[in-house]
Amino acid sequence: MRYERVHIQALSYVLPPIEITTASLERMLGPLFRRIGVPDGVLEALTGVEARRFWPEGRLTSQGSAQVARELIEQHGVPPCGIQALVSTSVCKDYLEPPAASLVAGDLGLGADCMNFDVGHACLGFMTGMLTVANLIELGQIECGLVVAGEGSRGVTQATIRRLLQPGVDFHTFAENLATLTLGSMATAALLVHERHSAHGHRLLGGATRAATHHSRLCLGTHTEMKTDATTLLREGVALARDTFAAAAEELQLQVPDVREFVLHQVGKANHDALIDRLGLPPGRALRLYPQHGNVGAAGIPFTLASAIERGRIKLGDTAMLMGIGSGLNCTMLGVRW
Repeated sequence: MRYERVHIQALSYVLPPIEITTASLERMLGPLFRRIGVPDGVLEALTGVEARRFWPEGRLTSQGSAQVARELIEQHGVPPCGIQALVSTSVCKDYLEPPAASLVAGDLGLGADCMNFDVGHACLGFMTGMLTVANLIELGQIECGLVVAGEGSRGVTQATIRRLLQPGVDFHTFAENLATLTLGSMATAALLVHERHSAHGHRLLGGATRAATHHSRLCLGTHTEMKTDATTLLREGVALARDTFAAAAEELQLQVPDVREFVLHQVGKANHDALIDRLGLPPGRALRLYPQHGNVGAAGIPFTLASAIERGRIKLGDTAMLMGIGSGLNCTMLGVRW
């Protein structure tokens, strides 16, 4: 896929106020660790995650999405046409219905002519939301769309710790719940516009998507639990990423030396290292944010992109590749000419 008229006007993120260290989670799990023979420090050693953030008790993830969207609008404004589509892409859901997008649009006071809907695609949700809005812009159906994601890991983390402290839990059960203990919380937003409204010229180039849905049951998540075959998920996810990267590079006529920054979804150390190794990426051109924030689901890619820009790793005219893998398995890679 290629885009000619779609630009990223603005990015924003909001960090939840409460930091939870991995050491504190290990102290909570002390009785389990002593019983199954797991040494202190194993969570951080295996995952590379030192901390993550929680929203205050009772705060809805849609409220985080509304907050970050409001801050983006206040800081950057919107084109005269207004926001014509709002897409919520969160993994976390406050309710089965209404769509989170409706809650956010209502909180923002968006008008009757603004379509709003949810896109669910696991950790790829935000990228898929970007593609959805980009398609609408490229087809001439809208000129401005807002993509949001609000993720919250407090509930599933607390439920998992309570479950792991029950009698009879063995090392296998701990291992299949390990990924849950890396989850973090965050809210992100991106405003996409037609080129005629672009203030900066940050162009979405296009990219490629690939699927390996015969691996769709390697990660199964609910509101209170996420069971993962981490070893197989890592192996097959990286293999799918390799194929997707080759397809995106061919579609966009880009090679590794052409790319200033590789924006990877922040899963953890093993995933990050494996992607860099298998795709042949320069380690210094892929920012690591998981140590202090964990895996923030669909918010990971836009947060990493915004952080790389803030730190001067991506400057005007640079090319960046956004690279995400979602349980399912699905993979999307997009090029951005900043």
